[in-house]
Amino acid sequence: MNLNNLPVNSSICEEHNYNYAFKKYSKDIFNFLVFNYGDTQLAEDAVQESFITLWRNCSKVSIEKVKSYLYTVAKNKIIDLFRSSNNAQKYINNQTSTVEKQTPLFILEEKEFHVELNKVLAKMPENYRVVFLLNRIDKKKYREIGEMLDISVKSVEKRMSNALKFLQNELQINKNRF
Repeated sequence: MNLNNLPVNSSICEEHNYNYAFKKYSKDIFNFLVFNYGDTQLAEDAVQESFITLWRNCSKVSIEKVKSYLYTVAKNKIIDLFRSSNNAQKYINNQTSTVEKQTPLFILEEKEFHVELNKVLAKMPENYRVVFLLNRIDKKKYREIGEMLDISVKSVEKRMSNALKFLQNELQINKNRF
């Protein structure tokens, strides 16, 4: 059975078509995500969530577009999962390892700075913040970020430049308030 050879009036909402799509594409999507992003647990979660999203939106997805829909949703899901879990954890780990070696005054000032930095990062436009965190926290190269986000290296460079300008301006403004 091939999804593309089904009658025109077939739907991915039909359970047997949905199950067939899962059997046909889940392993390939998983391998694609692991190859591109390197985290098997997040890839597994993204595949599951992609098929849940497909089921929820099955009436909107034509049977001919199921494969591309799943790949797109899976890629977006893993990026979201990657950002929310890895970046937060790496950021926390990085902060605790550097703080432990400093004086109490320095620790206090650094904590205050990180509170302010988190506020500024929350205000930063998402496309700048994503590039900034992937580069500065996850240590990804611009080329890798471009591949992950499906944008050119020049776009990554521009977003990073804008993110740094945004940080500089916001932190300077906040510094003047004290």
